Amino acid sequence: MAVLTKAEALAIIRRAYGPDLAQSIEDRLPARIDPEDDADAEFLATLGLTRDGLANAMGGEL
Repeated sequence: MAVLTKAEALAIIRRAYGPDLAQSIEDRLPARIDPEDDADAEFLATLGLTRDGLANAMGGEL
């Protein structure tokens, strides 16, 4: 899995969780996110996001 830019992550979050959540967490996302990295995955979890939810939004490509 490649590291995602903030813009890529927000696009995936919009698809997986909806635009309201994407907009509400936009300011808290770092410039780059690696969902496979445990620290990044823990951070995403604090925002209510999961690796599986992101993977499903990408068609299982995470």
